[in-house]
Amino acid sequence: MAIKELLRRSARENIYEVVLSMSKRSEQILSELTEELRTKLQEINAQEDLTQRGDPEAQQQLQNELQRWVELYRSLPKPTLIALWEKLHEPPVSP
Repeated sequence: MAIKELLRRSARENIYEVVLSMSKRSEQILSELTEELRTKLQEINAQEDLTQRGDPEAQQQLQNELQRWVELYRSLPKPTLIALWEKLHEPPVSP
């Protein structure tokens, strides 16, 4: 069912073009997620450097924030599934 819908929405009803565009989008999503996570980890590392000087409460808060980010990242769907969802829910291409 999903394949028929993807083909119907593609400009030339070519499954290879659909797969290629989803693959490229999946790589882009993975890159964006990786960069976002890298940025957040740098922020947390900077905060950790400041809290190393003794405040146990601040260290605990930092650990909790890091744990939330790890759980969030792990709970995200795979980039391929995100790309598929986007492809299925974008407006169809006009011939």
